[in-house]
Amino acid sequence: MSNKIKIVIYALLLVMNLVTTTATAETIKITNGEWPPFLSEKYKHFGLASHIVTEAFKASGVSVEYGFFPWARAFNLAKDGDKWAATVVWSHNDEREADFYFSQPVFSLQSVFFHVKGRTIDWNQLSDLKKFNIGATIGYNYGDEFTKLEESHGLNVTRVETDLINLKKLVGGRIDLFPSELQVGYELIANELPPEQAAKIAHSRPFRETEYYMLLSKKYPGGKELIDKFNAGLAKIKASGLYDQMMSDSVEGAYKPN
Repeated sequence: MSNKIKIVIYALLLVMNLVTTTATAETIKITNGEWPPFLSEKYKHFGLASHIVTEAFKASGVSVEYGFFPWARAFNLAKDGDKWAATVVWSHNDEREADFYFSQPVFSLQSVFFHVKGRTIDWNQLSDLKKFNIGATIGYNYGDEFTKLEESHGLNVTRVETDLINLKKLVGGRIDLFPSELQVGYELIANELPPEQAAKIAHSRPFRETEYYMLLSKKYPGGKELIDKFNAGLAKIKASGLYDQMMSDSVEGAYKPN
């Protein structure tokens, strides 16, 4: 499909979305963070996930403003429910349910372990990986099984502030495995490593498939109504074809910065 035709189709889908949208009644503020290609202040529309959330709310007459913060602060600002109503995007766990309404899933992603090529990584279950040094990122949830093994020392896990630090530790031989969502990991590799180093990185089979959600603070006034509006808008953009078009555009790199 030519770029001109794609642009026309995308414009028509946006128009269809606007037709179903009533005059914007309110604006909410949502915390965000760096997680390219899905979330980034540098990417077009602030990345695919941000764009989906923006268009879903727009379809229900709500406009969105984003603020970008380190992840721990982004979470806590939204949890307070004062100025910031919500945060994007997060996986589910029971602790978060105490403070947030969870939207319908924005999308799902597969997680893998990145490693240096030539390293044999044989495993049937996560506990088989105890002999390896695993570099995880502070504040990230890698699933219940991973968490339980980490807390019980069934895995040898060291946590640092960012994925980039872990990637550099992997290349430098200071860790053996770096867990990440497949697309996020390869985006980081492409953006941060020279080609000769990037060519040395491989990944395992998926160890987890995760749904990601918008979280809306239970302390924010009208939070339950807002989550209902978001879910209704998400259903609208899926029915119109706009959601599928955005997903397709992301695969083709449409959200990358110029």
